[in-house]
Amino acid sequence: MSSSMEIRPSHEPASDTPIATDAEAPRPTVRARKPLNPENFAAHAWCEPGSFEDHAAQELFATHHDEARDYAGRLRKLAMLWDDTVDTDDDGDTYAILVADARRVTLDQARSLLRDACTAVTSLPRTLARLAAGHLPVAWFEQLLRRIRRLTSDQCWQVDERVADWDLENISCDRFSRELGKLIAWFGSAAVQASPAEQRDVALEVNPEHDGTARLGITGPVHEIVALSHRLDAAARAVQNEQRRALEDSRPVPFDIDGDASRDGHHLTLAELRYAILTRSMLDTGGIEVPGSRLRLNVVVPVMTLLGESEAPGTIDGTVPLPAVMARHLAAGEDTWYRILTEPSTGAFLPLPPSRYSPTPTMQEHLRLLDPVCAVPGCTRNVCTVGEADHIEEYDHENPENGGQTEIDNLHRLCWKHHDMKTRGLIDPVREPDGSTTWIIGGHTRIHARQNHDLLTPVLAKALQHSWDVYQEMLAWEDARHRGLLQDADPAPMPRPVPAAEPEPPY
Repeated sequence: MSSSMEIRPSHEPASDTPIATDAEAPRPTVRARKPLNPENFAAHAWCEPGSFEDHAAQELFATHHDEARDYAGRLRKLAMLWDDTVDTDDDGDTYAILVADARRVTLDQARSLLRDACTAVTSLPRTLARLAAGHLPVAWFEQLLRRIRRLTSDQCWQVDERVADWDLENISCDRFSRELGKLIAWFGSAAVQASPAEQRDVALEVNPEHDGTARLGITGPVHEIVALSHRLDAAARAVQNEQRRALEDSRPVPFDIDGDASRDGHHLTLAELRYAILTRSMLDTGGIEVPGSRLRLNVVVPVMTLLGESEAPGTIDGTVPLPAVMARHLAAGEDTWYRILTEPSTGAFLPLPPSRYSPTPTMQEHLRLLDPVCAVPGCTRNVCTVGEADHIEEYDHENPENGGQTEIDNLHRLCWKHHDMKTRGLIDPVREPDGSTTWIIGGHTRIHARQNHDLLTPVLAKALQHSWDVYQEMLAWEDARHRGLLQDADPAPMPRPVPAAEPEPPY
């Protein structure tokens, strides 16, 4: 699996950047030269009156008024769910779960919807009224919400007062964006953009094309990022020189990730070495001991993909897609595979004695496959490495036989935030007889969620083992051919894989 790292320096703003006061804020006159209405729209759009293009353009022109009114109404309804009296985000997250389920979006998107709704109602009341009247498109108001996120409350009120006075019904899109940009810039870049120190961040971004690559972006003050780049480059050059000497002396080659340098007899490029040093070096934590991970990084590969009968992608920890070829390659490079014992006809996990509270490591692995992300509806946090196993029905420590036992049917994985919310009674899951979960949000609203399932039948297991043996033999022949041991020999015929039965339904 390949990945890339992007280093983005941030630039220091001028120390004397002015921050506008109320008296300094301008009140530009933003008016259109000609009114933009249905009567003169055809001429404005250069359409022949009465033509198909004219009718289509008229209908499209009219739609944004209804869209604006609907959007303003939705913002006001969402704002009713925003509780600015709570002390923590955890309590407000109960409303975000409701919004995520109702709008069929993720929890992060639901939080953004609630935040924007609150901002629209409290900081942009006059412009919101213009939106409700259909005087500006939805896209303009969304742009306005994005542009004021770094402004103070007083500055937001000033922007709202001035934008609401513009000729929003008739000005063009370019004019609106240009005038808004000038107005926001008036308050100074320090009010709009975080300082370089505040922007320090390391973010993982999976390639949206799901081609098996990812990007690690590092953002920070420009001098720190440049210094890091220089240190990394110097390290790569030093390792490259050592690789050259190791090849000359027939010694093991350092930082030879895939064995390419030893096999080809040539040192790696500086780009390859920068990546190797970043990914293979020990992290310095200033003497702070970092505990080893208790969990493995799972590469989950569909059975038929391993059999070569399907090109369905695999996943890393059940969340990050992997191309089928890469998934098979990673599986082939492992000497040890892990399996989870289940009841052969139903796939149910074998139970534990009721006296045990903590799930076994094998149960933890099984839960990670069932719930690679937090089990709360709408939450997208990966819980394979930092999540927590949670008893749906609380474990009775005094009388374990009374219920809440440690078994797969009574367990799921939650992110730390939602685990804490469940502990405090803000959300309450109930496992149904069919394996689904009903979530009680805030003590009154119910959301139904189905559980993930996985079943490997004995027939598929036998076919998988046979296909694995065939694949290992093929690798041995390829390696021998690469070493020049089979230049004049034809490879032995490979045995045909046994036919795989169709997988049984999980219910």
